[in-house]
Amino acid sequence: MMHIAGRLNWIEELPQDAQMAIRQRFVYRNLSAGDVIGEAGQPSEGMYQVQSGYIKMLADQPDGERALLLIYMRGNCFGESTVIAQRPHHHTTVAASAARIAFLNHEDFHDLYCQYPSIPEALCRKFATALSSMISFRETQSQANVGQRVARVLYNLAEVSDAQQVGQYREIDVPFTIADLSSFLGVTRQTVQKEISALKKRNLIYKLHGTWTVRDMSQLNSLTFQNEPAPHAKD
Repeated sequence: MMHIAGRLNWIEELPQDAQMAIRQRFVYRNLSAGDVIGEAGQPSEGMYQVQSGYIKMLADQPDGERALLLIYMRGNCFGESTVIAQRPHHHTTVAASAARIAFLNHEDFHDLYCQYPSIPEALCRKFATALSSMISFRETQSQANVGQRVARVLYNLAEVSDAQQVGQYREIDVPFTIADLSSFLGVTRQTVQKEISALKKRNLIYKLHGTWTVRDMSQLNSLTFQNEPAPHAKD
């Protein structure tokens, strides 16, 4: 499955004493949609965890546009790699909606990182998972057609949405645009719009008052695997 967002929360995996130590040092900040958290090229100040709302990770492109790379949701952490590697931000992070984030500064992060061995262990697992996901994404890009890829992203967004599912109906409360989908998938906006229109004609999705809704999660999920090549063994 192609994931633009996921529920990974490495802090939740830690023993209770390590979790409490992190949370005791967190500083909280409320954001409005559009607020910038970190700019590409700027020095890292620390790491963050999303408490509520959604955050977009964006890549600055030569033409001045910004491409969507990931959407962070409740529980997700970001910024750890810049702290560990002592490097500036490679990407820009922006609040996609009203959000609340927790912040852990450099000094506190390194103190806890050294004090609790479970923290570097959990981060190692997170980074390994991210690497595997990146490889899987590249494989999917080459094996699935555009229609499947659009359907998978929409299914993923609906799956992680905090909106309640009623039967096979699921509202998508994650803010996104056609431009977001096109930049994430590496195709034109016209191409994504064509696939969105096809899904509407099949009565699988609709948009009302700015909110997208999946009419049938099961059918949308089935569509993402139609005509997909058989999986092959991996090392």
